Amino acid sequence: MIMPKNTNIISTKDNVAKANYKIIGFGNIYMGDDGVGIRVIEEIRKRNLFNDYDNVILIEGGTSGIDLIFMINDSDKVIIIDAIDAGQDIGEIVRFNINDIEHYTKDNFKSFSLHDVNLLDVFNLIKKLQLKSDITVIGVKPKVIDYGDKLSPEIEDKIDNIISLIQNEVNN
Repeated sequence: MIMPKNTNIISTKDNVAKANYKIIGFGNIYMGDDGVGIRVIEEIRKRNLFNDYDNVILIEGGTSGIDLIFMINDSDKVIIIDAIDAGQDIGEIVRFNINDIEHYTKDNFKSFSLHDVNLLDVFNLIKKLQLKSDITVIGVKPKVIDYGDKLSPEIEDKIDNIISLIQNEVNN
């Protein structure tokens, strides 16, 4: 399996390519709230939440949207965590499926973490390639996207809620 160089896969599985669930956090940890996806992955790892699951892979996805195509390959279910402005209030969490993204793009949808292509373009490419992964996006509207290695308190306070949503996705 080809994986992007900037991707950090944390797994106890021998066969990463065939994982049933891949949980991918996107972001830049040096750009304030943009790093929320990576911070969620770090917190899940710190709490050892999926250590007993042999079908869950945690991935720090960085900031390249096109790499997502390689990351989701051969996965039944993908959960993406990112800093997303879908018109909601600061700190408000949105959850949607790949098929629902066009609803959100009508209202100034912006993924802050993906720097090479936008999330809508990546999802359209995934559909055209007929990749069969069930993709769910969990996003939170950031408050601060600027140089700094800390999340704003409003976003830091949402990490537990985001993790709960991820656990619900994996366990249902």
